[in-house]
Amino acid sequence: MQYIFSAFVFSLLVAIFAVQNSLPVTLTFMAWSFQLSLVVIILGAATFGALVILCLAMLVQFRLRRNLSKVRQLNGKLEAETTALKSKLEQYEQNAEKKETKS
Repeated sequence: MQYIFSAFVFSLLVAIFAVQNSLPVTLTFMAWSFQLSLVVIILGAATFGALVILCLAMLVQFRLRRNLSKVRQLNGKLEAETTALKSKLEQYEQNAEKKETKS
């Protein structure tokens, strides 16, 4: 909830900043030249930045889920191994007790 509130406040501040800076500006890229309102440039840059952050966050989330899956698989294997070793230990202890009682 705190993240949503922070995103809303940031979006509101960007929108206020963009509306207050609505002068037309010339944007030149290589051989092209565009005249756009500064509002469009500011909002476009903010949207592009948000999309980049979203893509990076999704990539990190994917990696974390993959690692979590691997750790869970390893945990299952180790639990099975622990159970098998405990049963072997119990068998050895029972055999040792039988040998002691026979002696």
